[in-house]
Amino acid sequence: MRRTTLPAAMIARLSAALEPVDAALAARHPGASGGAGRQPVHTCYLPADHMRADIMAIWGARAQRLLARHAPDPATLAAATGGDPAEAIAAAVHAQVTRVLATEPVQDLRVDLEDGYGLRADDAEDADAVRAAEALRAAAAAGLLPARYGLRPKSLDPAVRSRGLRSLDLFLTALCAHDGPPPGLVITVPKVSAPAQLRVFADVLTALTDQLGLPGPVDIEIQVETPAAVLALPELVRTGLALSVTGRASRLVGLHVGTYDYSAALGIGGADQASDHPAVEYATTMMQLVAAGTGIDISDGSSNLLPVDPDVHRVWRRHADLVRRAWHRGLYQGWDLHPGQLVSRHAAVAGCLLSGLDDTLARLGAYVATQRTHAGNENAADSGAGDGDGGGGAVADEPATGRALAGHVLRALEAGLVDDAALGSAGLRRDQVLRLVG
Repeated sequence: MRRTTLPAAMIARLSAALEPVDAALAARHPGASGGAGRQPVHTCYLPADHMRADIMAIWGARAQRLLARHAPDPATLAAATGGDPAEAIAAAVHAQVTRVLATEPVQDLRVDLEDGYGLRADDAEDADAVRAAEALRAAAAAGLLPARYGLRPKSLDPAVRSRGLRSLDLFLTALCAHDGPPPGLVITVPKVSAPAQLRVFADVLTALTDQLGLPGPVDIEIQVETPAAVLALPELVRTGLALSVTGRASRLVGLHVGTYDYSAALGIGGADQASDHPAVEYATTMMQLVAAGTGIDISDGSSNLLPVDPDVHRVWRRHADLVRRAWHRGLYQGWDLHPGQLVSRHAAVAGCLLSGLDDTLARLGAYVATQRTHAGNENAADSGAGDGDGGGGAVADEPATGRALAGHVLRALEAGLVDDAALGSAGLRRDQVLRLVG
């Protein structure tokens, strides 16, 4: 029996003061994602009057035509998007883009009644809100609806508040019809600047869902587009996390930066407005900081450069560079505004996932094996550090790095770039990857 100095009862008495702190930290950092399944790699914004049931197939077909015309082979696509020119990687990226454009070109669709739609006569917006909802129902019935979809109404700013809330009502009423909305609904709230706006929007949603008889909460994303929003981020996230425990029929699942509104509010000139501007990256870093461990997804913004003749390759390269930079910073989602951006988006995403994937699998397999050896039980996979081969010698991977490696593998699994056989070759199982991600 080893001797201790302090009795267990004394340790318990002295540490009892941490129990409310433990509870507060658990509430502030619940960890589990509040969103609907995997995080999409993008959100495609579509003006409401352009919405039709087959719009996802239309976007996919337009992107396929651009790919066939401007990058018909792997080497050309790699050169056009700044991807890895190695033959095997370029071929895998081209094959992935070709497959995704044919099967799932759009992962998240947001019908837009805000900036992309503009100010219109009330009768016109009323009709477009209803028609868009009906088209979404038709898309769902035809199996054409992405896993996530929804609406961006006008903001809660005084000049457009009533208009925005009326459109929200019209849209949800038509979307629910007699049997409720299709699964995957998300409402994006633009230009949020104060926690009170989020609470009021949640109150409106609660009133609507009560009247419409919607089962379960409606997911909300807020757009961080003003300096006031960046300054209020900690309180905005606290407010969002509290929604699900205060009887409101909504929950906060995402923060999206508004690249152009935010940079313009800081006085940044039009030529310099971009998601990789230091001011915008400061905002997204703050968003990551306050949302870490909460399960709230963070999304980068958009590029307003559209890939049309004669500058398709130049625009693809710029867009792909922005996507790669965002992934390097841990921002795995962005906005797309044009079908041609689907090519550069999916090419850059595939390149990021394939980059170092073999080494990642080997390191994760070695890490899991080491933890099994140390703990004597693979269910204790987070108990310590292990050694893996990262391609440049031994790497001492800590539990946090194990989670990061598993995150990369999980995203590759979700993208269809890794299968269970490849996991098995690395000594891994899907359940182990999911457990490590947490």
